[in-house]
Amino acid sequence: MALPYGLSAAGIVASINDLYAYLHALNAASIEHGYDRLEDIMLPAGFSGLLSELFVRAVAKQHGHSQPGIARNQRPGGRPDLVPRAVYPGDSVHRGEEGVEVKASGNATSWQGHNPETGWLMVVQVKIDRLTSPVYDRAPTEVLRVLIANLVEADWTYSGRSAESRRTPTASINRAGRDKLSAGTIFEKGRSRGEAPPADVGPPRELEGSAIDARKAVGSWIRQ
Repeated sequence: MALPYGLSAAGIVASINDLYAYLHALNAASIEHGYDRLEDIMLPAGFSGLLSELFVRAVAKQHGHSQPGIARNQRPGGRPDLVPRAVYPGDSVHRGEEGVEVKASGNATSWQGHNPETGWLMVVQVKIDRLTSPVYDRAPTEVLRVLIANLVEADWTYSGRSAESRRTPTASINRAGRDKLSAGTIFEKGRSRGEAPPADVGPPRELEGSAIDARKAVGSWIRQ
């Protein structure tokens, strides 16, 4: 499957490294001033939202010179998160048909949204250590997989709510949608399909620091 809008495996790997570097900087500063890691300060949903936003910005930066190219949606709350350059005025749209929605999740298969969404979806599966004790032995947050697929409404299962219920309506990606995403694996940690690393990325980058700092080397390459 060809990646849309000029996205590349090399750019995604570089975006993962950008995400690690930024988390490292934030957590190092927080710890230096006597506070905890962001992973331990923020509620899980808030931290996942932060990871999604950081990855969106990293992907937009790393693909700034690709063709046709992709940019961060400048509309607050706009969808999708990434839009093809020069398609929408000022790269801003409330709800566009073209682009890529990005979702960071700690789940391996259970991915949800408020409504069934059609179009390109990128799932960034992360591993977050909030349980190891003592806290300074906790592993830094790392990206396990990056998947992408062009989903249709049939790839979702909608769970509404009764008139009396206060539960938030949710839509879950079903087996067909999960199979599409799995087939669109761009990156998977610790796995190789026998392809050499993209030439323009260079060796995996290590960031110095203690285990409490958010840093991990990217060492797996899937495809170009």
